[in-house]
Amino acid sequence: MAFKYRVKTKRSGIGDKPAKYHSVPVHSGEISSRQLAKDLAQRSSLSEGDVLSALAGLSGLVKRYLQDGHTVRLDGLGLLSVSASSEGFETSQECTPRRVKAKKICFRADPELKANLKYIRFEREKKKVDVPDPEDLQEKP
Repeated sequence: MAFKYRVKTKRSGIGDKPAKYHSVPVHSGEISSRQLAKDLAQRSSLSEGDVLSALAGLSGLVKRYLQDGHTVRLDGLGLLSVSASSEGFETSQECTPRRVKAKKICFRADPELKANLKYIRFEREKKKVDVPDPEDLQEKP
């Protein structure tokens, strides 16, 4: 199966440059934990419930380790970490823990996962053609 994309025009905000055409990914949907558990259960000796329980436990552990300042490496997937920052201050003493804010959770893909990108095949999304309803085509008295 191929990864679908559509073509959109984007205008430059600088001057009177003409619009250019760019590819935009079209995602095929979202895979839930339940679907992952079902698929993993078929590939292993674990039941779907066992896998769901393990995924829930993993989620809780990742949250705790990130809150404690650790980075979390999931072999074959990548590295999770928290980014944090604060506004600028005149002195170092003003930069107190209350003024530091967590910004986002960062993900850096494992090199093995990233290498898989070269195997993704792309296919342009087919345009949906509006087919008129046959009743609309009938003449009305």
